[in-house]
Amino acid sequence: MKTVWEIIQLFGGLDALKKKYIRIENRGYMPLVIEYVGEGPRGLPLVSVAHTYVQEGDLMYDPEMGFEIDPQTPNKEWEPITYVQHNLGINQVAVWREDNNVLFHPKLVRDLKSFARTWNKNLREQGFIDAARAALQGVSR
Repeated sequence: MKTVWEIIQLFGGLDALKKKYIRIENRGYMPLVIEYVGEGPRGLPLVSVAHTYVQEGDLMYDPEMGFEIDPQTPNKEWEPITYVQHNLGINQVAVWREDNNVLFHPKLVRDLKSFARTWNKNLREQGFIDAARAALQGVSR
């Protein structure tokens, strides 16, 4: 999720994200929301990335993924932990902690990594980095 990491850097990095979430409006697309949500099952920072919309007063994810990231190597592939897509009733947990063990579903992790690579490419091509820069300058896109 190099595109998302670039956006996080534009907004001051992971420490800034821990204090305030990022919401990017980009005309023609659902808003992109990036939020620090705590620690993941391996004890690394857990970041939520989501497209959101409101349906009958409820905030919906389309989709939302939780990723563990290593702050020392944030440009490497992020580790998917969860996947949610409300309109399809999907709520998947790919990696979790049970007792003192980290457990995972290997096929689901592979599938989510593949999806994340495609999503990352789409976010870049859809202009979310430019929209983030515009948001920082107070310009609507």
